[in-house]
Amino acid sequence: PERLQALDKFLENSPNYRGKVVFIQVGAPSRTQIASYQEINQRIDVLIRSINDKYGNDSWKPVIPIIRQLAPPTLAALRRLANFCVVSSLHDGMNLVAKEFVASRVDGDGVLILSQFAGAAVELGDALLINPYAIDEFARKIKEAIEMPEAERRRRMKTMREVVANNNIYRWGASTVSKLISMAGI
Repeated sequence: PERLQALDKFLENSPNYRGKVVFIQVGAPSRTQIASYQEINQRIDVLIRSINDKYGNDSWKPVIPIIRQLAPPTLAALRRLANFCVVSSLHDGMNLVAKEFVASRVDGDGVLILSQFAGAAVELGDALLINPYAIDEFARKIKEAIEMPEAERRRRMKTMREVVANNNIYRWGASTVSKLISMAGI
C-alpha cells in the first residue's frame, strides 16, 4: 500500500508525468488464506482502482497490476524494460528482487529505489534509499529516479552491478566458513 500511496502522491505533485509513466505492479499471490493478507490485497486493489480512476483515461492507466506467478524470462524482460524498480520492503527482505533487477540491467542503465529496511540497502548504496513509510519522500524519489541524468544512472548502476557480481554465493560461502573457523579457534 505504501508504494501505491507514493505513486499517487507522485502523480498528484507531478501532473506533467500523467499519461507518460506506467507503473507495473508485479506480485504473485501468496498466503491467500490468511485474513491479514486478504485485507492487504483488498486494500491494494482499492488503491490501484483509485489511482487509475483518478489519473487514468481511456488510453492510459498509471498502474498495471500483474497478480500471478511470472516465468523467469518474463520477469527478466520486465526488469530490462523498466526505467526504475521499486523495492519498498517494510522490514528486511526482498533482497533478491533488488539484486535481480541490478543483475538484469546488462545495458548498464536504470535506477533502483530501495527501502532502507532491506538488507540489500547496506550493499547497494547507490540505490535511491527510501523510508517506505515516508510517503512524500518516497514520491520525491520516484521523481528523482525518472529525472536522473543518464550519466548518473549509469554510474550508480555500474557500481551496484560490481557489488552484485562480487558478492556471489562463493564469496558468501567462503566468508561463512572463515567465520566458523575463526569462532572455533582453528
